[in-house]
Amino acid sequence: MTTFIDSKTVAPYGIDPDSLGFLISDMARLMRATFEREIERANVPITTSEARVLVHMARCGATRQHVLAENLGLTPMSVTGFLDTLEKAGLVARAPDPADRRAKIVTLTDAAQELLDRIAIAGRQVRTLAQAGLSDDQVVAFKSAALAIRANLATERAASRLEAAS
Repeated sequence: MTTFIDSKTVAPYGIDPDSLGFLISDMARLMRATFEREIERANVPITTSEARVLVHMARCGATRQHVLAENLGLTPMSVTGFLDTLEKAGLVARAPDPADRRAKIVTLTDAAQELLDRIAIAGRQVRTLAQAGLSDDQVVAFKSAALAIRANLATERAASRLEAAS
């Protein structure tokens, strides 16, 4: 079922339902929902949220727990719950950060690799579905544009943080 708003309904308010922000948000929501279905189909024995945590850890390597939460766009408390479960399953390990013993560094364990392989298969299936009907050139152009947009926004965010810290 499509839940997009009809552009005629919102036009008087000056809102473009196909603006970059809406498109990115819609794509992210739909990609996440498709990823959840693929994870379930692959019989991965963890929740999709826990799978996202593992994937982000594989992406960034050993990291502080609060940085992981920020990268995932989740509250530190939510990530702590996911990490508790993943640690009990032997998939991650937490240790005090030598630079700040109040902080925790989270790392993947060797046991996580088999699960990450299964999650990667689900991810490839999602990408295949998302890119259906697109040429290789279109995918490359989209990725290039998306990387530039991400860099622009990350630069602005870093500048805002510096400004706020001053």
